[in-house]
Amino acid sequence: MNNNRYKVARRKTLAVLSLLLFSLTIVSGAVADTSPSLTKKELKTLLATAKTPADHARLAAYYRDTAQHLRAQEQEYSAQAASLATQPAAVEGKCTRSFLSKQGTSCNSASHYSYFAKECAKKAKDAETLAAQQQQLSEADQVAQTQK
Repeated sequence: MNNNRYKVARRKTLAVLSLLLFSLTIVSGAVADTSPSLTKKELKTLLATAKTPADHARLAAYYRDTAQHLRAQEQEYSAQAASLATQPAAVEGKCTRSFLSKQGTSCNSASHYSYFAKECAKKAKDAETLAAQQQQLSEADQVAQTQK
């Protein structure tokens, strides 16, 4: 009797894990489609050789996309931090080693997610600044070309 219960429980667990893995595969594919439009190599080359308004406009678009992606990550981390803030804290001593950071604090705490939300916000602000600079360079190049 107990053996049948374990078999049923194991099948249910496998079904849930399979469904979870399938949904994560779909979500990761959707996230990959929303990544910035330039590769790191293309970005590095374009930064070194950008001379036309189109090049600067492409860089500005890249930085705007990056900022938008970082803002979305910031919101996810903030939501996770808010969710964890309402739950009782985990007892540190009962956490396994894999759930502890190098400092010995829990990696599944509100402060952990708040830290990453702040980091994403800083990076998004930097990306927005770079986008504005590239947009200004693009506009300046367009004005210079029309005056020639």
